Amino acid sequence: MLSGPEKTALLLLLLEEPQAAGLLARLEPAEVETIGRAMLGVAEASPETIDALLDEVLAIARATVAVGEGPPAVRDLLGRALGEDRAASVIERLGPAAREPLFERLHWLEPGAIAGLIADEPPQVQALLLAQLPTARAAAVLAGLPAPTRPDLIRRVATLGAVGPAVLETLDGALTERILAARPRPPVAGLGGLKLAADLVNMAGLDEAEALAALEATDPEQGRALAETLFTFDDLDRLSDRALQTLMRSLEAELLVPALRAAPVTLRERLLGAMPQRAAQALADEIENRGPVRFDEALAAQKAIAAEARRLASTGEISLPGKGPAYV
Repeated sequence: MLSGPEKTALLLLLLEEPQAAGLLARLEPAEVETIGRAMLGVAEASPETIDALLDEVLAIARATVAVGEGPPAVRDLLGRALGEDRAASVIERLGPAAREPLFERLHWLEPGAIAGLIADEPPQVQALLLAQLPTARAAAVLAGLPAPTRPDLIRRVATLGAVGPAVLETLDGALTERILAARPRPPVAGLGGLKLAADLVNMAGLDEAEALAALEATDPEQGRALAETLFTFDDLDRLSDRALQTLMRSLEAELLVPALRAAPVTLRERLLGAMPQRAAQALADEIENRGPVRFDEALAAQKAIAAEARRLASTGEISLPGKGPAYV
């Protein structure tokens, strides 16, 4: 059983290109996207499916009488009968349903592209354009504009008064020219990132110290972030018993208590097992007696412990997973 979009997609594929293009031109951007996806799945349909679809279309056509093409036909008829000036006056009184839709091209652009298109416009123009878009798209466009400007734009949208048609038409014409000239496209997101950089270092067998030093030379903050991505607190479970013993000897209880309280049970047991029995029991008792620990405090402690493990590895006192034999 074909869905509605699949029926439409299959019917368009059966038509001549000019006819299909004419029908697609009447659809909204979201509808075109939905049908475009459906076309990919119905490119190969059985003769029985096609026959059933055509029978359904013919049944609908017999029960339908077309008496024009809606607002475009009304505008053309009034223009021919009254002349452009008088027709424009009548169309204006008929209201938005009869007017030529404004800012239609914005509906075909991705929010990121719209944000880039209007980024240099005055705030009052940006607010006016946001008010022309459906709420969800307007919110996505607003999110793509600089954060410091967003509160003022919200204020301007909230207090936006009546705007003359001539102003809207002028702005629409100017934007259309810019869109046709620039053909804005949204930036490609999701490329790169610390996770990918860490995976490249690990999979390519690069020296972590060299990779981190190169990044820290230009961006110390990103260098520290990459170090945390390369080896985290959870990776402690992959250390050898001897490496864990060395690490635990270098840590203070003030770090261990919040870190271990929020640690997975198996990792907590391994870390306690790397300590002398009496010291481990004392630490376990302190963890129990401490009570609830704030998440941000526990996370900071775990990061500090992972950083200490990386420091010990840099001095050759232990080795991290996959970095060769330990030195202890």
